[in-house]
Amino acid sequence: MLTRSGLGALVGAVVALGLGLLWGYVELIAVAAVLAVAVMAAVWNARRPLRAKVTRRVGTLRVPRGDAVRIPYRVRNDTSQRSANATLIDTCDGIDNAVTIEPVPPQRVVDVTGAIGTRRRGVFPLGPLDIERVDPLNLAVGRWRDERDEQEPISVTVHPKVYDLVGPQGSMRIVENESVLRRAASDPLSGFVSMREYVPGDDPRLIHWPTTARAGILMVREHGEVRRPEFTVVLDTSPDAVSEDDFEEAVDVAATIAVHSLRLDLDVVVRTTDRRHPGVPIPLKEETDVLDLLTPVQRSEEGTVIPLPNLFEHGFDNSAGVMVTGVTGPSSRLAAAEQMVTVRVGDGAELGTGIAVAAADAPDFVQRWRTWT
Repeated sequence: MLTRSGLGALVGAVVALGLGLLWGYVELIAVAAVLAVAVMAAVWNARRPLRAKVTRRVGTLRVPRGDAVRIPYRVRNDTSQRSANATLIDTCDGIDNAVTIEPVPPQRVVDVTGAIGTRRRGVFPLGPLDIERVDPLNLAVGRWRDERDEQEPISVTVHPKVYDLVGPQGSMRIVENESVLRRAASDPLSGFVSMREYVPGDDPRLIHWPTTARAGILMVREHGEVRRPEFTVVLDTSPDAVSEDDFEEAVDVAATIAVHSLRLDLDVVVRTTDRRHPGVPIPLKEETDVLDLLTPVQRSEEGTVIPLPNLFEHGFDNSAGVMVTGVTGPSSRLAAAEQMVTVRVGDGAELGTGIAVAAADAPDFVQRWRTWT
């Protein structure tokens, strides 16, 4: 393919040839011949394969959304001649990255690194990897592709970005206070702490009859939590609650809260209101489990949104939690609303009834959450 200079040279050759023949100037015909030869030589030179072989040196690639994918390349010249200048062009999720390769001496190996930006979550194929050469006169550009790159595809996993939630005020109050300290009267796995006088509303099963007989008044057993604290994070995927532009930020917020809860040694349950990726009602063990669950989640289609009560058909008694939604969310609520704190994320998000935090995006949420806690 000709560059602008090459196209100009070709046009100049045609004009010079036409004028030379019209006016009978041998000099113009000679100029046209020189320009034509230069253009043909440039095209031939640009289309010559690079002497060096280029390979990617990557395995599994995982990066947070917004971070660049750093890709190492190895350029090996096994010939007896110096390789030419070239440019590597690699692609990920429609974003191209160009890496310049300097001439490589004979029998030498050179490593270079490129970086491709990311803009959304998902699993994306890397490539194709193209090599581009420009002739020394800058008249033509040659570009070709290594067929092995298409036969051995490499994928990049772009997962939600996780922010640090530990600020000057310590860890999240909602996690520490509402997840760790639970009412034992509703939990058969709680442990005995002490005896106290019965008050209306206590579970009659907790009455300790031997102590009641000695004291002459009803006495009940006071319990404390002995099971691991549990925390639930719910992502609202309703298109009516969160816009497409704000959804990526909302996912980052949900991932940030879930990962931070894991680091506090809590059992973390992550759910979404999308029927395609609802999550499971069992605690996740690793941070990568949270990221892998949230990576493929997209906004729900009409009619595929799961109402929040349906996610907790068996009750929500042993878990406090946070629901992350958009500017107009949540799309549904639990009957026991005090157990599910709601966070709105998006441009123009405002506080309201039952809304604990309203933030424009994930970084703004981090600052507001620290202040709130």
